[in-house]
Amino acid sequence: MKTYYRLAPGFESLEPFVKDLPAIFPVRGETIFLDRNEVKVFHEGGYALNVKSFKLPNFINRFVYVYFRGSKAARSFANACRFLDAGAATPIPVGYLERTHGGRLQDSYYISLQYDHDFTLRDVLNGLIPDKERILLEFVRFTWQHLHKAGIYHLDYSPGNTLIRKTDDHYSFAVVDLNRMKFFPVGFEMGIRNFRQLDTDTETIRLIATTYAALCGESPEKAIAILLEYDRKNKAFRKRKGDFKAFLGRDTDD
Repeated sequence: MKTYYRLAPGFESLEPFVKDLPAIFPVRGETIFLDRNEVKVFHEGGYALNVKSFKLPNFINRFVYVYFRGSKAARSFANACRFLDAGAATPIPVGYLERTHGGRLQDSYYISLQYDHDFTLRDVLNGLIPDKERILLEFVRFTWQHLHKAGIYHLDYSPGNTLIRKTDDHYSFAVVDLNRMKFFPVGFEMGIRNFRQLDTDTETIRLIATTYAALCGESPEKAIAILLEYDRKNKAFRKRKGDFKAFLGRDTDD
């Protein structure tokens, strides 16, 4: 078993904790998210640490992540550093650890400082938070100014991946789940496409598209048409995916 880890400058004191994560993670920490991956909060060395343990990938990707792409933990760390360098907000990256055996990835962990937030963009879209329109306007501006103008394109820009903090009368945004990113000049149509995963109602889509068009100096009608079409395709894809999973479930039960 080979272990590789990296720490961001200033967090060297956490080296013993990071090196022992494979042993520590299963028995300590507070689980705050559990699905394909598990996220826990640890209190160590005066820090509140958010540690994400990634699900073991399929057999082929266990090789791919070692020799070609890098593990999701390594990509999350590198992309978080690029985020901060570009002036975009994300929880402060602390480091990552990965273990391999026989040239195959065994497990990987990404560590960041815990980011205290009040709600997510999903809560806003679901109508659980007052001031919905203003928050959405500020979210679109944040995306345009701090991501797209900086050449950052999040490939999983779903509403649960935008954390929102309210301070007095100000909203601030931080983006998480950074292992799937691209960095290139983001034009108007690609920028509009980035909102396709919000999976919301037509009125909200029109608001987002109109706001983004105004920031880009483009036609609001064109922006609305583009985003509505991307939203339609995304919802159709999600339905097909859900139907397929349901079919496999029924087949398994039989």
